[in-house]
Amino acid sequence: MNIAIIYDNLKDYGKAEELYERALEGKEAQLGKDNESTINCARNLKTCLEASGNNKRLAQLLAVYPKLKTN
Repeated sequence: MNIAIIYDNLKDYGKAEELYERALEGKEAQLGKDNESTINCARNLKTCLEASGNNKRLAQLLAVYPKLKTN
């Protein structure tokens, strides 16, 4: 996920999104969706999706993680 943050900071949202997605899949599988580390990863992906304007994927993410709507 650290590399995703670097790409995110460089505004290379496509690459950042890809890496955040992979990290989130792994965290969900290993830790579950309610784990704080998984939620933090989802939050990072949310921020990236907002910045890139990928509203379709953002809506999908918020459907799975509704608590992120207020963050």
